[in-house]
Amino acid sequence: MGVQSISKKKGLGAEATADATGVIDAVIYGRASKDRLRLMRSIGDQIADCRTWCEPLGWRVVDVITDANRSASQWRRKEREGFEEALGLIESGRIQGFVTWEPSRAGRDLAIYVQLRAACQRFGVLYLTQGRVYDFSRPDDSFMMGFEFLRAEADANTMRERQLRTARRNAEKGRPHGRLAYGYRRVYDERTGVLVRQEPDPHTGQIVRDAARDVLAGASMWSVAMRLQDAGEPTPMRPWSEHPRGWDTYTIRHLLQNPTIAGKRVYRGQVIGDAAWEPLISWEDFQKLQRLFADPGRRVRGGGGMPAKTLMVHIARCHYCGRPLKRAVMRRKNKADAVKYHCQFRGCYKTTISQPGLDAYVQEVALAWFERPANLARLTATDGDGDGWLDHAHAVEEELASLQQRLDEAADRYAAGDLPVSMLSRIEQQLRPKIEQAQRALVPPISDENIRALVSAGDVRAAWAELALAEQRKIVKAVFDVRVQRTANRGQNAFEPERVLVAPRV
Repeated sequence: MGVQSISKKKGLGAEATADATGVIDAVIYGRASKDRLRLMRSIGDQIADCRTWCEPLGWRVVDVITDANRSASQWRRKEREGFEEALGLIESGRIQGFVTWEPSRAGRDLAIYVQLRAACQRFGVLYLTQGRVYDFSRPDDSFMMGFEFLRAEADANTMRERQLRTARRNAEKGRPHGRLAYGYRRVYDERTGVLVRQEPDPHTGQIVRDAARDVLAGASMWSVAMRLQDAGEPTPMRPWSEHPRGWDTYTIRHLLQNPTIAGKRVYRGQVIGDAAWEPLISWEDFQKLQRLFADPGRRVRGGGGMPAKTLMVHIARCHYCGRPLKRAVMRRKNKADAVKYHCQFRGCYKTTISQPGLDAYVQEVALAWFERPANLARLTATDGDGDGWLDHAHAVEEELASLQQRLDEAADRYAAGDLPVSMLSRIEQQLRPKIEQAQRALVPPISDENIRALVSAGDVRAAWAELALAEQRKIVKAVFDVRVQRTANRGQNAFEPERVLVAPRV
């Protein structure tokens, strides 16, 4: 197809020329699959060639749009904002030419070609690629370009198969593959650039070891995160991230849940065997960490952000709906303010109790329980089979989620007026014992060194008094389940200890 006859080709509508001179307004689109640092080197070369092709045709480049570090295959994980913008320009009728360095830059998915062809046909837009102009209104051009996109899709499929095969073989051999795990570094051959080994990084590897040791010793993940944040340590975020989130509890937890740090090879989310690199922590310690993370009783609100002001807020639960009680200050005219714990879950609102009374009562029950020698043996018992407990915990978590969902749905129907209170009570009576049984089954062996130190102290009460409120809250929630029943004496503000049910979780 000659360049002189481009503007006169059969099938071009009035939209194909920008003005009476026949000048075509065009947009250039460039894309690179791997450009993590967004240096645009490859994309810059594409755009330079495209401009060279436009000049002898008399095409006027009105816009240049790029997508850096974006795949165009059917397995892409990120949207291509630039390509969507280019399609929008085509469909606006303001341009008459679309330019890419080669068809694969526009897409490696046949569905993308169908979308592009339809837009160009509808608005009479020409496609310039590899130095040639294609008119999608011509059957031969449409067929040839469809073949090019089909070949680009086949190339993407072949590359994916090779990558999956390489990843599988590396996994079977315990070799590293993909993103480098925090705490390690990779050594490459200086001459060939081939990966030689993966080994612990002297600095970040020690950070992982220290974090695991401190969390196992009873330190909160928030305190570990704030220590690293105050020290100015870079986070395990991608170096090209423009907005790193900084160190927080999520970062520490994500770091310590990666089996890589225990010398295990993970493939498709499953541990498949030992890795070829040195572990940062032992497999036994890694299992202890996972048991600690899996225990819902150890997740105490108030560890980060706004600290908790009282002992039992978000720890004591409503006996009827199972939701944590919240703290509220009741303003009273001509009287001192009353601080209460109460249930705020819609469809319930059944429980309100004095905050000072509940805190003092639970603290006394807990200290009396810690002082009994028989309970000391229960808290300091050795851990059981870690792998077996984790498998059991996953199954129990699924059962617990299902039971809780059924109870929530019943409460929502009651709140909406679709379920009578008698039926809601019957459902609660059937599901609540099953939920409590599942919650007890999720309790792992105690591994918190602060709890062991407390119950082993010569004077338990003195040791308790020296603990910060945040540590006291962690211990209470880890060891006890506290439920509050509703009062039978409405209108009275006196604390009623018989309403409080305190049961050891171990």
